[in-house]
Amino acid sequence: MIKILMKKQLKQLFSGFFVDRKTGKSKSKGAAVFGIVIYIALILGCMGSMFGSVAYSMCAQLCAVGLDWMYMAMMAMMSLAIGIFGSVFNTYASLYQAKDNDLMLSLPIPVRAILFSRLAGVYVMGAIFSATAMVPGIIVYGIVVHPGIGAVISAVIVMILLTFVVLVLSCILGWVVGKIGNKTKNKSYVTVILSLAFIVGYYAVYMNANKMLTNILANSEMYSAKIKGAVYPLYSIGCAATGNIMQLAFAAVGTLVVSLAVWIVLERSFIGIVTTKTGHAAKKLVAKRSRAKNQEMALLIREFRRLASSAIYMLNCSLGTLLMLILAVICLVKGHSVTDMISKMPGLPDGILVFGACIAVCAAASMNDLTAPSVSLEGKTLWIVRSLPVTSWQILRAKIRMHVILTMVPAMVLDVALMAVVKPSLTNGVMMLLIPCLYVCLTAYIGLAVNLKMPKLDWTSEAAVVKQSMGVLVALLSNFVYIIVLVAGYVALGSLTGSTLYLIISAVLTSVIAALFRIWLKRRGVQVFEAL
Repeated sequence: MIKILMKKQLKQLFSGFFVDRKTGKSKSKGAAVFGIVIYIALILGCMGSMFGSVAYSMCAQLCAVGLDWMYMAMMAMMSLAIGIFGSVFNTYASLYQAKDNDLMLSLPIPVRAILFSRLAGVYVMGAIFSATAMVPGIIVYGIVVHPGIGAVISAVIVMILLTFVVLVLSCILGWVVGKIGNKTKNKSYVTVILSLAFIVGYYAVYMNANKMLTNILANSEMYSAKIKGAVYPLYSIGCAATGNIMQLAFAAVGTLVVSLAVWIVLERSFIGIVTTKTGHAAKKLVAKRSRAKNQEMALLIREFRRLASSAIYMLNCSLGTLLMLILAVICLVKGHSVTDMISKMPGLPDGILVFGACIAVCAAASMNDLTAPSVSLEGKTLWIVRSLPVTSWQILRAKIRMHVILTMVPAMVLDVALMAVVKPSLTNGVMMLLIPCLYVCLTAYIGLAVNLKMPKLDWTSEAAVVKQSMGVLVALLSNFVYIIVLVAGYVALGSLTGSTLYLIISAVLTSVIAALFRIWLKRRGVQVFEAL
């Protein structure tokens, strides 16, 4: 029974790899395995490269003064942090509040089996994110220090133990997040605020990593004594990862005991948690006059309310909005020093500042992919919007408009801030405003087109659509590839055409491609939507 339930849970988690969305038929085992391997490789490659650079800068300096254990302990902390961040905000929804909990509990299946399969899904996602930090750390340690095979095996065992620690902490913190959210009117806002606080804290540490490392090296004895005294488990993990057998046994036993304790608590309280429906105090009804809205505005408001109700949707698909506003402020404060430094670099083509500013806005805007999961998020309630007295194109256009509003407005704010620093000519200034606008429209069309061709309507957790959908990954990669094409074209042709003419060519090319996507959506896309 457990084997069947785990297979079901993992197929839901990676359903896009097992089922062909066009035909609805199962893919071959080889194709499914290949897709999963590529997906994991992309995550490990993108995030692993970032953590690998941090690991290399720390390893050489810490290990040179005999602080191998401290290096591994710091990598373990990063692994725990990214693992928890990658799974904690999905744990409450996928473990405690999954859409099919009532159905599963109504079947003659032991609660223990249901809980185990749910935990398997949480464990897999946490383990993938945790590995993005620990795998590069172990590889860098092996390259720089050349430890024996025993130390490498110990480090791998510690990495496995950390995945269980991530699972335990994700279950606990996920429950806390859910409890906090139940005390507020909109739980999604609480999740978003906590997530943003984590991101800000992470980048604050990342930006000051060199200063912190220098301070640790200068006061290594003091910090070593503090860690051994106040945070002994961290010291134990660091020593275990470098080959200390006694500390490895201590870490393994500690992880096992804590994991079993959490399992016992969850097993005894699982039914109570998943069947308890919490609510808020009843509000006093106040009669208000409501203004009639036209169809377009009503559909747009519906899309914004859908976004506001989902923390996962906001965090993963609209974070670029906040990023562009932050970059605009940074640009006004630090922009002149950056442009002066770039201007003094020899060998750069004329107009590089204008083109670079334009590409920077597009790159920031590409982080928003609101249309990519928008159709899939309708899920099994798609029939509701389809039953409204509106056309299919009006429904799709509302999704496009939400993306454009939330992306184009902050993009223009960032664009104006860059123009104040770069000070382009009139023609270049118009191109700097026009190209990002066209690019935002293009990304909205691409995301919606990909979602229509690769829908995922049978989800039980929004995370399966927003974070684990192949369609979202394809849309994001398409956005980045288009930017790469523009940059490559400028490198190849910029010296011949000049920056102004190249920007005009880019604007024309982007407008043509965007128009073609819009025509496809209005004709064929509507037909695909109506056939879902």
